[in-house]
Amino acid sequence: MEERIDLKKQGKLKNNITRFRQDKRLAVTGALHSLALLGMLACVVFGIFRYQDDLRPENLQRLASYLKAAGTMTDPFSEYRFEAGLDTVYAPFSAGLAVTSGDTYSFVSGLGDSSYSIQLRYNHPSLCVSEPYVLVYDRGGTGICVANGYAEYLNTNLSSPILTASMNRAGAFALVTDEGGYRSAVTVYDDRQELLCKWLTTQYYVLFASIDPAGEHFAVLGLGQQDMKLSTKVLYFAIGEEEAAWKVDLGERQVYSMTHDKSGGLVIVCDDGIDRYVDGELTRSIPFTQSVRLFSARESGEVLVAFETTERSNRITRVLLLGDQLEMLWSGQFEGVPRALDCQDGTGCLLMSDRLEQIRWHHDEITTRTVPHDGARDVVVNDDGEPILIYSDRAEKIAEESEES
Repeated sequence: MEERIDLKKQGKLKNNITRFRQDKRLAVTGALHSLALLGMLACVVFGIFRYQDDLRPENLQRLASYLKAAGTMTDPFSEYRFEAGLDTVYAPFSAGLAVTSGDTYSFVSGLGDSSYSIQLRYNHPSLCVSEPYVLVYDRGGTGICVANGYAEYLNTNLSSPILTASMNRAGAFALVTDEGGYRSAVTVYDDRQELLCKWLTTQYYVLFASIDPAGEHFAVLGLGQQDMKLSTKVLYFAIGEEEAAWKVDLGERQVYSMTHDKSGGLVIVCDDGIDRYVDGELTRSIPFTQSVRLFSARESGEVLVAFETTERSNRITRVLLLGDQLEMLWSGQFEGVPRALDCQDGTGCLLMSDRLEQIRWHHDEITTRTVPHDGARDVVVNDDGEPILIYSDRAEKIAEESEES
């Protein structure tokens, strides 16, 4: 039997066939891959442009040694021995410790066996630290050096003796000097070690200077004379301006410390309380009813204050933990007399004669722990929130497994 094919009917059937869309997944994946490569290239170009001064052969070699040490070591830094018979100055830097002893600056890395040293002939070395740099200066001398954990960026001598110095978190720093023909001078450098300005005064002896986090203003704490009495005054300057933007008269109050917080407010610790100023206005004030025994105030955040008191013939240490805008976070007390304290990155440490009291905070949760010790004289907290006990002959990081509640 002969089969007939109806072409019209066949055509209608062809028109009813559903056509699939073209698969574009490979094209989309390729486009995303190209965008990722462009992003990586942009990051590399930005890194080279931003840190071109750091891309030196010795720096690259130092970084290579760090990477090698990180890949081969089994134990992190746990102890550093000080040079016998020499005065040692130290400060927490990065995950390790910056140390000056004798005529040497050393950085002890958190990687353990890697370290960096510079020979400095300073009679009275002192340290200021920031996130990227360490400032080493000769108190009463003229030498200054800016370095980090693997390179030296500035090493020079000034024409006048250095009284004190400070460094903000970004690495900009201010030097207070004893200037001939003036009572004091404040010289400000940016975070690339470039001179920004120099302010000289015949009216005040400058006790402290502090640079704001943005590096656009600096504060000066000056001691002068008013009505035949000594008077302390805060003067606040924009970089490059000779006249103060605002002033605050603290009268005869004894000032222990003056520093900016991370929000740009100026925090002043006095014998009778802590004040915070913004644009010349007092935004927060915490009065003290007892004399301050110890305190820790940094640009990085919280403020820890300890007071010593006696209750029923027992010596008690009362502790206040304040937020970066001086809001009350926690208060507590411990038996005994404190030797030292420090706080950073969510960890506060109070060193007693036989133990270390740790205060840790994360959001609204605050916990305390006790770690026994034997003979430590000081404690510092590094950028990772890890306590380092300081003994007469060594620095020793507290191991996590040794902590006891």
